[in-house]
Parts: sequence; structure tokens; C-alpha cells
Amino acid sequence: MESAKDVADTVAQLIWKICGYRFIYKKSKKTAASDSVRTYSYYCAQNEDEVQKPHLHAQPHKCRARMKMDRFLCQGTLQITVDDDQLHVPLRLKLKHHLAHLHYVDISVSQSIKDLVENMKNDIDIIYVYKFP
Repeated sequence: MESAKDVADTVAQLIWKICGYRFIYKKSKKTAASDSVRTYSYYCAQNEDEVQKPHLHAQPHKCRARMKMDRFLCQGTLQITVDDDQLHVPLRLKLKHHLAHLHYVDISVSQSIKDLVENMKNDIDIIYVYKFP
């Protein structure tokens, strides 16, 4: 059964696909009007104000360099209010985004690639070597 959080997450993903701005879940709270109505808050994934300090791994050999995402002072927030009794209709959608910026680019590794690596990790016969010029 789908929950109110699932509905809110789906709406946030649709907004990402339509607008190009990805919103990350932050918190939720019940409204004063009803116990069944809850507001879910999200922030723009590229919002400079929401950057978390990176936590380095305790073992230095496991630390790795990674590219950082471009951040902006966009103040992007998304609030989705959903009624647990009426999950098919969001009650309210409030989107604020004060600065147009580059759209979010998803660079995550697909599940099929993860599965391929998992299946190949113990196969010694298959080793690919690429030499850079």
C-alpha cells in the first residue's frame, strides 16, 4: 500500500523530470488542521545553503576523490501537503526557486552496471585494461 510519503516523493520526482531541478527530502510535519494531513518539505539538491560537510572515511586508503556538484544560492524549496485519507490527490504544492541555474544531472551508476560489476568481480579471466595515450 502506498503511503503519503511515497505520493510526495513521486510528485517531487515528477517535478524533477519536468523542471530539471531535483528536490531532496528534508522533513515532514502534521498540520494543525487535521491529524491525517501532513506537509513534506524538500530542498533543491543544488542549494548552497543545504550543503552538508563531507565526512571522510576513517581509513585514508578508502578515501576517494570525487567531483563536486555545482551549487547555487537558489533558495529552492518544495512543500507537498498530502492527506493520508486521500492519497490520490495532493492537497497543496508550494514550489519556490529564486534563481534559475544549471539543471541537476544524475550521475549515479545504474543497477544493471552494479549487477554486472558484482557478477564480474570474482572472474579473474576477464580483465579490461585501458591505456591512456
